[in-house]
Amino acid sequence: MISVLHGENTVSSRNKLVELITLAKDRNKTIERLDAKNLNLGLLESKLIKQDLFGTEIIVVIEDLHSLPRSKNRTSLIELVSKSQVDVILWEKRTLTPAMRKKFPHADIFEFKLSSALFTWLDTLCGDGKNTKKQLLAFHKTLATEDPHLCFMMFTRQVRMLIQIQDGGVINGPPWMKNKLRKQSQTFNLNQLLTIHSQLLAMDLKQKTSTNTLELDQELDLLIMSL
Repeated sequence: MISVLHGENTVSSRNKLVELITLAKDRNKTIERLDAKNLNLGLLESKLIKQDLFGTEIIVVIEDLHSLPRSKNRTSLIELVSKSQVDVILWEKRTLTPAMRKKFPHADIFEFKLSSALFTWLDTLCGDGKNTKKQLLAFHKTLATEDPHLCFMMFTRQVRMLIQIQDGGVINGPPWMKNKLRKQSQTFNLNQLLTIHSQLLAMDLKQKTSTNTLELDQELDLLIMSL
């Protein structure tokens, strides 16, 4: 069986991946985790065996296979996975196109989308900088369906893109998205964006080192109020 986990909501897809791996371990299966960046056809062929040396069933987990540059190697790897007789879990940080999904006609495919509430909240942060109440209400509405860590990650991503625009960089994406980001970037100057980014980095460090005194959603509350 092949399972494909994809979509921009990487927090939810990671949680699903952990769930599937835990279930496999409970069934005494061996987990082989592979990073697509270090993968070639010979190595993958050697991993797609039904049992390990001790006779235990194997599940192969491959991350970001479809994020590899287009090449003969990527095409061959995908084709080999699609024909695998061994259980495979593909975890993708991107959303797969219908053509990509079509390569796995018998797979269990799970798509993890970002909610509209999340984008509404991000728009309030950049589009109405003085309406703190509106920003906080939108944030807490987002928390009803999204993990605080996803909110943090998307906020950080948004700030980085705005810094890139302010600094004269080029943003990849459809024209409507680029125009929207250019308009949003006018809410702040570059120094303000760099300060916000520094605050986000400090917040991230405290969370990772367990030196935080507040929960992540509370930290984000305070940051929103400071904007």
